[in-house]
Amino acid sequence: MPEKSSARIGELVIGGSRANWAQVGINFSQDGVFAIGELVLRIDESLSPGLHSWALSNVNSISSSIDGIPTTEVLVNTRSGEIESREFVLQPLGVDHVVVNTPDLERTSRALHEATGAELKRIRDAGNGMRQGFHRLGDVIVEIVSAPSIPAGSATLWGFVLNVADVNEVAAYLGPDVLSPPKPAVQKNRLIATFRGAVGLGVPVALMSDI
Repeated sequence: MPEKSSARIGELVIGGSRANWAQVGINFSQDGVFAIGELVLRIDESLSPGLHSWALSNVNSISSSIDGIPTTEVLVNTRSGEIESREFVLQPLGVDHVVVNTPDLERTSRALHEATGAELKRIRDAGNGMRQGFHRLGDVIVEIVSAPSIPAGSATLWGFVLNVADVNEVAAYLGPDVLSPPKPAVQKNRLIATFRGAVGLGVPVALMSDI
């Protein structure tokens, strides 16, 4: 049996405006961090909206990228500062999975395995030429997606899904203009809802909870 990887995702770095994220209850500290389970979301408002890079810990080897994904090594989880007090604060239990887009699933999966030691768990045929490969880094699943619509070139970080205690409760509070109505997820006995593009996060983000 292969040895279990101890690699973890320590940070996800996003760009864009804090104000847009505050609309969905993600309020960053003065240092620009928001803790989610075992990792932190870090915002850099000098960057364009989007999911730009990640920082990993306990890796086998590290370079400036993993198949084109900008990557750094984090030795200590950088949690600092109190978040600003707001009427609504989202309280995610953790990150369920991070989605990586690639034109070549096997190439990206191999690069991630070489860097982290995390084995490819399985590949799922999602139809219409879309394939999904799954690795696990700590509590977080890395879902590698390939599809005919993804252009040739490097892999890119695309979006992520957060676990919450009750997605129906969050949806009722935020309303359908901010968060789509919850529906059954691919994962058995779970519900999922997605933040609307009009909110302006610049990153596809969904919330998921048990039914």
